[in-house]
Amino acid sequence: MNKEKVGYGGRAGRRARADWARRSKRAGSMRKSAWAGSGRRATAGPVGFVRGMLGEAPYDKQREILRAVSLRPRVSVVGCHGSGKDWAAARAALWWVTAHHPAKAIVTGPTERQIDDIVWNEMRTAHARAGGRLRGRMFKTPRYEVDEQTFALGFATSSPYNLQGFHSPNLLVVVTEAHAVGEEHVEALSRLNPDRLLMVGNAYSVPGAFYDSQHSKRWLYQTIRISAFDTPNVSRGEEWAAGMIGAQDVEARRTEWGEGSAEYSSMVLAEFPEEREEFVVPLEWARAAAERTLEAAGPVVSACDVARFGRDKTVVVRRQGGVARIAHRIQGQDTMQIAEWLAEHCERELVDYLVVDETGVGGGVIDRLRQLRVRRARLVPFVAGSRASEPEQFVNLGAEAWWKMRRAYEYGELDTEWDSALVEQVTTRRYRREGERIKLQSKYSMRRSPDEADALAMTFAVDTKRKRLMIWT
Repeated sequence: MNKEKVGYGGRAGRRARADWARRSKRAGSMRKSAWAGSGRRATAGPVGFVRGMLGEAPYDKQREILRAVSLRPRVSVVGCHGSGKDWAAARAALWWVTAHHPAKAIVTGPTERQIDDIVWNEMRTAHARAGGRLRGRMFKTPRYEVDEQTFALGFATSSPYNLQGFHSPNLLVVVTEAHAVGEEHVEALSRLNPDRLLMVGNAYSVPGAFYDSQHSKRWLYQTIRISAFDTPNVSRGEEWAAGMIGAQDVEARRTEWGEGSAEYSSMVLAEFPEEREEFVVPLEWARAAAERTLEAAGPVVSACDVARFGRDKTVVVRRQGGVARIAHRIQGQDTMQIAEWLAEHCERELVDYLVVDETGVGGGVIDRLRQLRVRRARLVPFVAGSRASEPEQFVNLGAEAWWKMRRAYEYGELDTEWDSALVEQVTTRRYRREGERIKLQSKYSMRRSPDEADALAMTFAVDTKRKRLMIWT
């Protein structure tokens, strides 16, 4: 379950609905409330709207977000994973177009998945809880419409020019995953002159509008920070809200990462790590690669990070020149099926080099590929822990491959899609120096195995310009 999909339909929600029903009965009828009737707007603030109209019980930090949106022109919220910040953002947008007319609420972010599956899913849930008392129509696409002049719209965009033209006397702009949204996009949104700007994101130490909103431009915003210890599941020691981060999650992350780690600071405490140089790929580089368009030219290299069953995924990345795309991603497939898929992929995609992780179950894939006699592609077994081709600079081959990938990001030589798993993995893996040599953070200390990033890095085991392998045989 995605931690941002937080719905309060349990004990807290039932208590809120019962309390609202009692108050409505005393007032005469729930249908005679401030929200009833065509053309009438919500007269209560957003907290009252959520409690009364939706029958939901936001906790104190979510109430702080809702009140801030109603009172302050700019609000910046940095939170840990699973803190319910998108829950609050979705209800703020729904309240805005209910309480104002004409009005628009624009919800944007780096990915369609973040907009539709998370924020708009929360809006659909909230709309359903109103039980038909809201005049607007909720579409299957990310759109909620009261009338032609009053609506909420959600979309992801890769171009700041697509953010023009949304003007209204009452305009709310919500930026989700704001840490991954380019500064030029936020500037384009600001040129719309919104009445309210709400940015929500995570504590990644990268330059940009969101980072500045919590630091150098903090004075322009009402800033809100939500650590895991602010959330009710942790502070109350019980499951008050399903899907939200809990005490067991915090303890697991403390054990896995350590309290002094950058990951713990960012993802649990919602504090910005100061050690930017420790991360292999800064987020702004990954974002630029996702927005960049290069010409695919030269030999084709495909790389496969192999998993069999369980949590990890088998991922295949195809790279030609600087253009890299995820070609295959699957869980629960046996090694014979993986090998046969790779053989077909090499013929179909005109692959010149096929790099396969030989560690663990990958050895079976390589054995089967040799049996299949894949003629077109040169098969390149890869062991991350083996000797680097430049051992004076890198502890092992895995570190060397990741560093060559880093240079492609740094020099603007990489054109990738925006894939949330890939971006998270390349921008959160750390490194350190042992003397003069680069050593990567162990995968076992990471939140999850960097399958997509490993597959991309392995494509750099082949120097396509010199047609030379880094592999020592």
